[in-house]
Amino acid sequence: MSKEEFLQGLRTELEGRVPYSVIQENLSYYDSYISQETAKGVSEDEVTEALGGPRIIARTIVDAAFDTEDRPDGYDIYGSGTVYEGDTGASGGTGNQGQPGGQNRIHYVNLSGWKARLAAGLAGFLIILLLLTFFFGIVGLAGLILSWTWPILLILLIVWIFNGSRR
Repeated sequence: MSKEEFLQGLRTELEGRVPYSVIQENLSYYDSYISQETAKGVSEDEVTEALGGPRIIARTIVDAAFDTEDRPDGYDIYGSGTVYEGDTGASGGTGNQGQPGGQNRIHYVNLSGWKARLAAGLAGFLIILLLLTFFFGIVGLAGLILSWTWPILLILLIVWIFNGSRR
């Protein structure tokens, strides 16, 4: 496969899946890489064959661009993070996206940005803090109740024992 065919195939595979800047950056990289290798005397066909197909490289670029391995195909990369089952995203599938009250909706949260990760980390920290506060509050309350009730229970036990011996 020639350099132009490879680059065109890569562009086609990336369009609609990653931002334009990522496409341009990778096309520029692979263009210069192939040029460097051909300057060393390697044919374009050998270089593109060693790289693998544009589809494989595109998949790697998409995965790296969003820093997630378990992302399904068709992931909404432009903001909402919502994918509807059966929707294939940029490839033009026939999902039920946009149907009011649609069934089989799946929601994914995009945590690829540092702000989203920070917010998720803070939310997790606050939830754990709340749970610990609740737990230790209950334990503390139980301790407070027991600290006041055990002497009363002990006195009642002694009274019961002495009252029982008189009968």
